[in-house]
Amino acid sequence: MEGMPVIVGGKRSGQVIRAVLNRDGRAVRGLLIRSGYLGPRWLERNQIRVLGKVSVIAEGKPGKPPRDTDYKLFRVSDANGERLGIVTDALICEDTLRVAALEISSGPMDDLIDGRWYATAFSVLPGNTTGHVTVFCEGKGVKQ
Repeated sequence: MEGMPVIVGGKRSGQVIRAVLNRDGRAVRGLLIRSGYLGPRWLERNQIRVLGKVSVIAEGKPGKPPRDTDYKLFRVSDANGERLGIVTDALICEDTLRVAALEISSGPMDDLIDGRWYATAFSVLPGNTTGHVTVFCEGKGVKQ
């Protein structure tokens, strides 16, 4: 989604910097967009009409970003506390803006050998700026 153009009122309003997830990691909270010289702007989830393959169509004027838009999901462990890797991406359902799965990297070497994998059953323990993800599955989930 990063770099996609954002269309508001039929005109290009900027491009996506990144999507910001809710603290529980289950849905998109909003989008940070780059809009000219104004610095980052914010689109709330309810302003997003279409999350397409090549652009985002929204309504309403992008506003000032909330303070906590730097929140990210980061460390991943299993139910026993064993560290499995870090969150590198999220698969978003275009219709509902809900998270379908989290992409997990176990490290550069493991990525080369085994590839990254997806976790669909997870919970998040939110912190101030990062969320700790716990996955609930045998093995490492679904491979890419």
